[in-house]
Amino acid sequence: MSDGSRDRPLPGVLFELTEGYSEIIALLDQSAAMRRIVDDVPELSGVDVAWVGEPDGADRLVLGHVVHARTPAVDGLVVSAGCGLGGQVMLRRRPLWVSDYRRSDTITHHFNAQAETEGLGAMIAVPVIHDDRLLGVLYGSNRETSVFSDRTTQALEQAASRAAAAAVVAERARHAAEVAVHEERRRLALDLHDTVGAMLFTLGTGIRTLAEELPAGDAVSARLGDLEEQAIQAAAALRVSLHALHAPPEEVALGVALRADCKAFQQRTGVIARLIMVTEVPGLPAVRIKALTDAAREALLNVEKHARARSVVMSVFRQSGGVCVTIADDGAGLPSEDASHRGIGLSTMSERLERVGGRVSVGGNEDGGVTVQAWVPA
Repeated sequence: MSDGSRDRPLPGVLFELTEGYSEIIALLDQSAAMRRIVDDVPELSGVDVAWVGEPDGADRLVLGHVVHARTPAVDGLVVSAGCGLGGQVMLRRRPLWVSDYRRSDTITHHFNAQAETEGLGAMIAVPVIHDDRLLGVLYGSNRETSVFSDRTTQALEQAASRAAAAAVVAERARHAAEVAVHEERRRLALDLHDTVGAMLFTLGTGIRTLAEELPAGDAVSARLGDLEEQAIQAAAALRVSLHALHAPPEEVALGVALRADCKAFQQRTGVIARLIMVTEVPGLPAVRIKALTDAAREALLNVEKHARARSVVMSVFRQSGGVCVTIADDGAGLPSEDASHRGIGLSTMSERLERVGGRVSVGGNEDGGVTVQAWVPA
């Protein structure tokens, strides 16, 4: 019996595999995810041309991925906040359109030359926003002057919503991949320490013992001394490499540490523990990472001792100019007889976080368990 793929020509099978691989890679690349949405904008909205502006810093966009372009005039343009149509959308955070881009009196005309070269008339721009964060601006344009219908505006807004979701998924997937890579690096570092490091130590010790058994001034003894020195140098080089492998960059250090804590907790207790990186988080100083990880470990220890939980979810996300870690369990909840005594070393946890400008809160959750929330400024 054929499985179907064997009946198809090999080039066709390879093409399908390439397409699938491209879709997976797009999940890790925010720009690629955004471009896949832009590809469908002309067909879905009825505009002649479409492109996207992606943030380059806090106050400007870089335009790219122009669909149905005749010239490269638009591609690569830098649009500052307030300039042209897209710059207005950056400031006002809502869809805007003009029926004649080159003659409109509601926008600046920094890019009239490019619009004329490409032959653009009416133009519409829609913000791509997630959690009040501008991820880009989606553009559509017609070759002639025209008025955009509600259908076109709604289609662009829906495409912008999908683009925002795709960009966020890509951001989270990329961050998760980086955390996974550095977890593997740490595992390799530990393996090398336990194997190659131990072998070098044994080799050096054996050489030293053998040299001590030979008569003083023996030529072989001098040669063994050289070999011992080489073993010492090799061990030192290995330690430098292990340190580089083991130390994750600031951007993923928190995720790596928390994932390791969840894994250790699950192995120790048998309680399911998951880490969810809700948003990409900024790099934090080591002292603030330690404050958050100490709080998370103390919360997990409390779950282990008192909660009788079946599962724990640890979430990490940006909040109020900082980074928040929540630990939520589905266990027995807070003690009803004394809500101030929560059995998790709350005062100690608070002191540690307050030293770095952070804070902690503890409360019940919808699952009947306890949620601990620790926050530090970024």
